[in-house]
Amino acid sequence: MAIKRYHYARDVEEALSLLLAYEGRGALVAGGVDVARGLPGEIEGLIDITAAGLSGISREGGRLVVGATATLEGIRTSREVKAYMGGFLSEVMGHVATLSLRNMATLGGAVVSAHPWADIPTALIALGAEAVWRNEERTERAPVEELYARPFRAIFRRAVLTEIRFPAWDGAFAFEKLSRNAGDIALINCACGLGLDAEGKIAWARVAVGATPYRAARLAAVEELLAGEVPSEALWEEAGHRAAVEARVGDDMRASAEWRRAVIPVIVRRALERTAREVKGDA
Repeated sequence: MAIKRYHYARDVEEALSLLLAYEGRGALVAGGVDVARGLPGEIEGLIDITAAGLSGISREGGRLVVGATATLEGIRTSREVKAYMGGFLSEVMGHVATLSLRNMATLGGAVVSAHPWADIPTALIALGAEAVWRNEERTERAPVEELYARPFRAIFRRAVLTEIRFPAWDGAFAFEKLSRNAGDIALINCACGLGLDAEGKIAWARVAVGATPYRAARLAAVEELLAGEVPSEALWEEAGHRAAVEARVGDDMRASAEWRRAVIPVIVRRALERTAREVKGDA
């Protein structure tokens, strides 16, 4: 890494102009966590966007809007975030790394880096969060889940992520994670959401599993299994076992595929149990 210039962008337009001028040899920086981890050797210029007006957090009815440079700790402690979906997103942020890193790391950085072991992509995919970015031609948006199916890193070499938008849900969500200690990265994680209809049956379900060690993904077969059913311990057990079958798992230096497949039923069941208690108001 041979950085030749460091720029402070005053707004999104200036940040985008500078980024485009580098023609792939520039990078945006806010929290700087990934910069500290190392950048590709061709990067010559860094564009600081901490003063570009992208750190806001606001509510729009039942929806939540979080700026790309909002820090993870700022999100965790935000009154608006705590009021959204029973504080689910605030809880997730509390699982991420340590306080010192959460004070540096930003939501935009977490979305763009999308490390397979990360907790935040799992939660965002389960929530159906939408990324919004500015490129040379227009403002674009896409669900985070769909964004990760594209060559998203190439997109952000010529675009500025501006905000993440979270939809309103009539229900509740819960997050579970297994790691070696409280500040460590996940060995496996899971985010689940449920909504109930007037008869007490499951109207909708969202189940995402991550750190498998692949990037988080929703488990459509598990969601279909849950929809229309009456919540029960037996149903959570069945859903957990189905999740273990459906999830793509593998080996890495932290855990084996065999271990991950064995614990997926446990964390999925725990997340569904907690979600059901929340949505029924029994928490």
